[in-house]
Amino acid sequence: MNNMIPAVEKTILLMELLAKSPEGATQLELKRDLGISMSTAYRILQTLLKHKWVRKSADGVYMPDNGLLPLLCRFRDSMDILEEAQRVIDKVASVHEIACKLSIRRGSEQVTLLRAEPAGPFALTGQVGSSFPVIEGSVGAALLCEESESEILELAGECRADLPEKRDPELVLRAVRDVREKGYALNLRRNRWNIAAMSMPVRDAGGAVIAALTLIGTEDDFAAGRRKKQLSILEKAVHECMNRSS
Repeated sequence: MNNMIPAVEKTILLMELLAKSPEGATQLELKRDLGISMSTAYRILQTLLKHKWVRKSADGVYMPDNGLLPLLCRFRDSMDILEEAQRVIDKVASVHEIACKLSIRRGSEQVTLLRAEPAGPFALTGQVGSSFPVIEGSVGAALLCEESESEILELAGECRADLPEKRDPELVLRAVRDVREKGYALNLRRNRWNIAAMSMPVRDAGGAVIAALTLIGTEDDFAAGRRKKQLSILEKAVHECMNRSS
């Protein structure tokens, strides 16, 4: 049974579109991108305008407004953690010469929010803003480690990409169990990019998972003889993100 409310889902999607559009969007553009009628787009926008969640410019362009700020205050601690993360991952990449990124969950996707690469001609991390199915790889396991098995299986069933985790959801369930038992998940090239990655959840002051911090390299970087060292680097980086005075 689908327990979602279509109008609420459309409103969320509309706000996500506006958040990702630096120049905002017109009602016609929102109608087109969301696949909804003009009347539905109008009613949603009028409701959001009333509560100052969006504002409308003189030329008909909508953008998020400061009515959202009171809702964001409770996430101030999380935002501080994410801001500190850039300094942390930059240090990891330069000092330990291994690629590092921070990812967040956006619905059924994982999104690369921050990244840092060691000096060299090749890059291993995805571009900032790039998104992948949330069930994928060690990042997905770290982001989903507090979710129920039924929620994870539902995400796998809804995933449209041809992934190992889509074909065999036990892969992501096993990786989630690793995070719960060991504190991290390790993916040794079982992915579309033939790279290795180690991920760990980043939590806010209340213990909720807000992001995943990931070291990315070759299989040799995470070989048995080097794995303990990489885990120590990752644990320290996560600790520094969560304890911003470090």
